[in-house]
Amino acid sequence: MKNSLCFIILMLTMSGCRHGVEISGQGSVSAETPDRSCTAAESPCRFDINGAYQETYTATPANGWLFDAWERCQSASGNACAFDIDAETVEEFADAEIPGVVARFRRPIDPLFRDNVGGFVLPAGNAPQHLSWLLDELRDSSTSETEIREHFDSTYIESRSIAAIQQDINTLRTSVSDPEITDLIGVTPVLASAVVNPRGTNNPGFNIFLISRYGDGGGITSMSFTTGWPRGGSNVIPEVANRNFMQLGEAFAGAAADTRMLVAQIESDQCRAIYTKEARTAIPIASVYKYWVLATLTEEIVAGRISESAMVGLDPQLFEQSNAFINDQPAGTQLPIADLASLMMGNSDNTATDHLQVLLGRALLEARLRPLGHRNEELMTPFLLNRDVAQLFGVLNTELANSFARGSEEEQLAIYENSIEPLGSPVFTGVRNFDALYEGSWAATAFDVCGVIASLRRFDNQSAAFALMDQAAGANTALLSVRTRWDRVWFKSGGIGNDEGGSMTTSGAWLFESDDKGAYVVVLAAGNPDQSSVNQSLLFGVAARAEELLFNR
Repeated sequence: MKNSLCFIILMLTMSGCRHGVEISGQGSVSAETPDRSCTAAESPCRFDINGAYQETYTATPANGWLFDAWERCQSASGNACAFDIDAETVEEFADAEIPGVVARFRRPIDPLFRDNVGGFVLPAGNAPQHLSWLLDELRDSSTSETEIREHFDSTYIESRSIAAIQQDINTLRTSVSDPEITDLIGVTPVLASAVVNPRGTNNPGFNIFLISRYGDGGGITSMSFTTGWPRGGSNVIPEVANRNFMQLGEAFAGAAADTRMLVAQIESDQCRAIYTKEARTAIPIASVYKYWVLATLTEEIVAGRISESAMVGLDPQLFEQSNAFINDQPAGTQLPIADLASLMMGNSDNTATDHLQVLLGRALLEARLRPLGHRNEELMTPFLLNRDVAQLFGVLNTELANSFARGSEEEQLAIYENSIEPLGSPVFTGVRNFDALYEGSWAATAFDVCGVIASLRRFDNQSAAFALMDQAAGANTALLSVRTRWDRVWFKSGGIGNDEGGSMTTSGAWLFESDDKGAYVVVLAAGNPDQSSVNQSLLFGVAARAEELLFNR
C-alpha cells in the first residue's frame, strides 16, 4: 500500500499535509469517517491525515445525475473508493498535500439522432437530407425527372439514367409505402446508411446506403439498397453464432496471420479486460489512429484554444487521393471543424483528417499520445499525416522507406524532416512499399486503443466540445441494430489495402454504452505481413457476436 500512495504523491504535485474529496458535477460523497463527507456545495473538501489512512468513500448522484467515475482513487469499485495507507507512509509524506480524490458525476446519455420517444431523426447535411426527401417521396405515386435532377448528381444520372433511378425509387416504394427508419447505421454530411421498415410493423423493408457531394446543393453520387430487409437484423455470421468470448478469439485467429482482440469494461476511466488475445502486442491500426486526433481536438476545444464553431480553409496541398469526399470544393473554402470531425470518423475522410492534424500541429498530437491512453507512443511518432503515409508508400524509394519503417526514433525523424515532409502533396511514382507501410504506419496495442476511447468519456457530456466529439465518434456504427440497443455507440475502423483489392490489415474499435449497462469496448485488429487479404467478414462477425454477448450480460 505504501507504493500506491507514493505513486499518487509523486505523479501529482505536493505542497502541504492534507488530503480531501472533490466533486465534479452534482452529487455527494459520504465517508465512513463523518467529517470527511463532502457535498458539491462544499467541494473541494480538505482534511488532515493523522496516522493510518483507512477510508472508504461512497458517491451518490443528485437527482437527474449519474455517478460516472473516480479519479485519483487508490482502489475503486463501482461507486466506492477505498484508501488503505499505513501510518508509516503517511508520516513519511507529512509535508505533502495530496490532490483530492474526485467523484465525477454526469448527466444521463442523450442518444445521438433520436427524438424524445426514441425515433430516429436525420441531422443536417446533404446525404441525410436527401434520404429524408426519398422517404417522403415513397408516399407519393411517382417521382418526376425534375425531382431527380434536384437530388441526384449529374454524374450519377449520366451513369444510371433518369428512367433507371425512377425504377429504383419505384422498387423502394413497392417495398415500403409508409417508411420508418428503424436503424440508422451511419450518418455524416455526405453519408446516410439506414434500415427502413413499414411503420409500426415487423414486416421486412430495405437497407439503403447513400453518398452525396459535400458542397451547397451537392446531389447523390451513389445509391445502393437491398429489399426484403428485416427489422432488427444482425451481422453475426454462422461461423461465430453462439460462441463465447474465448471461442470468438479462437475463431478470429482465422482472419489473418496476426490477430489482436480485447473486450473490456471501462470503470473509473480504466479498461478492465473481460477477454484478451495478444491485446498488449502492437499491430498496425490504420485509420483507428484518428481517435487520437479527435481526442486532442476535443481537449483543445475544452481548453478554449479552438472554438467548437471554428472554420478551416481547404488547402489543396492536403487533398488526399484516397478516401476523400471534399476534394471537389474550391481551395480556401471554409469548412466547420464539426463537419471535418464527422467526415474523419464516419467516412474516414483522409483530406478532412489531414486538415485537422495540421490545425492541431504534429508536436501537440505527439505530446498528447500518452496522456490519451497510448502506452507505446514511439509507434506513432513522428505523427504522420495521411499525406505522409502516401509518400512513404508510393513516392519514396524502397530502401529509404524501409529505413524509415525500421529505424530508431532519431533516424525516423531525420527521414521525415528531410525526405517526407518537404515533398508536399504526393505524386505517385508507381512504387509499392508494402513492407514499409505495414511496419512504419500508425500502430498500437488493443489496450492503447481502449485507453483513448476511455479518455474521450472523461469530458463533460453537457459541453459543446463533447457534443462535437460525440457526433463524430458516433457517426457510424458499421453494425446492425447496435444503435437501437445501446444509448451510445462509437466506432472507427481502418485498413491498409493490397494489390488483391482487399486489405492486408483491418481493425475496428467500438464503444457500447448505456446508463444501465455500463461502458464496454471491443477492439479487433488483424494483419498479414505477406500482404494477403484479411477476412474482413469474420472480423465484423466477431465484433457483432461480442456486442451481443455484452448486451446480454
